[in-house]
Amino acid sequence: MKTLPAPLKLFLPLIFVALMPATTKALDPTAGAITTNVTNGGGTSYSFAVRYADDGEIDVGSLDSNDVRVTGPGGFNVAATFVSVNINTNGTPRIATYSIVPPGGSWNFADNGTYNVVMQANQVFDGIGNPVAAGNIGSFTVAVGMSSPTPTPALTSNSATNVASFSATLNGSLNPHGATTSVYFQYGLTTSYGSMTATHTKTGNTAQAVSANISGLNVSTTYHFRIVAHNSGGTSFGSDRTFTTLSATGSPVVATKPATLIASFSAALNGSLDPHGLTTSVHFQYGTTTAYGLTTAPQSQSGNTYRNVSANISSLTASTTYHFRIVASNSSGTTMGSDKTVTTLSATGAPVVTTGTVTNKTASSATLNGSLDPHGLATSVSFQYGTTTSYGHTTPTQSQSGNTYRNIAAAISGLTTHTTYHFRMMATNSGGTRLGSDGIFTTP
Repeated sequence: MKTLPAPLKLFLPLIFVALMPATTKALDPTAGAITTNVTNGGGTSYSFAVRYADDGEIDVGSLDSNDVRVTGPGGFNVAATFVSVNINTNGTPRIATYSIVPPGGSWNFADNGTYNVVMQANQVFDGIGNPVAAGNIGSFTVAVGMSSPTPTPALTSNSATNVASFSATLNGSLNPHGATTSVYFQYGLTTSYGSMTATHTKTGNTAQAVSANISGLNVSTTYHFRIVAHNSGGTSFGSDRTFTTLSATGSPVVATKPATLIASFSAALNGSLDPHGLTTSVHFQYGTTTAYGLTTAPQSQSGNTYRNVSANISSLTASTTYHFRIVASNSSGTTMGSDKTVTTLSATGAPVVTTGTVTNKTASSATLNGSLDPHGLATSVSFQYGTTTSYGHTTPTQSQSGNTYRNIAAAISGLTTHTTYHFRMMATNSGGTRLGSDGIFTTP
């Protein structure tokens, strides 16, 4: 057999490769959606990701809001908005995030079904210009339960209070069950009622007290009343209750109320009084036993409505329990309130503080108020304030001493318009530091 010359043996493989037709090229880029199913209603947007891969690199410059569309039940078909890419340079793989707005603006049970993520033709390319093929690249399901109907408000009609000759206070409790609820009272001479109080709006998921003052009533007359409330779930009615107004004149009506401003050597005694149409003298009895022994100065009251009555007492003994009651007399007789007790503070101790209200409020300034009992020791007092309960700002310190309550005020400025601020009182002495409750106000 003849053999080929050596030069021909050397170049023959090269000639063969050059003459052989091309049968392969670079692979096209691919895409796959990364989705989550929807089981809860609400939400104003839905986000998903698409993983792009290639044997070379993905051109991230070709990513935009024309890449994919989402289709679903009822003819839903929207372009997904491009949000971001995990690495903003060419390479592989690359994960792009997109978002859509659910049908109707948020998911609900009417949107249930399967949704497809569809790649659009000639939108995303690799580094040498090959496009991702058009077609379905993934899906997700929406399975939101049907919303429960809003429950009607829960109501209770409670006993009327402050029943006088021509007026009374109607009371009840309401649970709005999470829906905005209108509440009022119906009242009249029969269970047909005929009159109603002003309507108030309540929200929340817990029982809350509701009351309304009514006037223009007839003396010595029985009235019916009930609480009524309405929300998107319907209307609820409380049970019927009755009260009987007082005669035009008669003995005073009194109630002893808890003492306030309790310090080491002083306190404020409180009560309520209806003079019952006659000029009435009212005072408090107090002492270390129910024999009392001491009285406050008499006050003169008249009229047919309830009013609060108070009297400051001093020269008490520290760490001592005192009894007290309200007493009122007019031409029809004398009435005594129930016995209550108050225990004075120790001679010295940590300050006692109460965060008050805000006054002199403007768009950029306000005056913070509170009350302080230094509790017998030199005390430093200030206010903390800020846009959160972390506060962050403190007013200049004021020095106080003594054993009685006094009002404390501090002006602040540099506030922001239309902003809600938190504030509280803070006081420190050698007995400790006390913080008042958190208060809020909003600049106009």
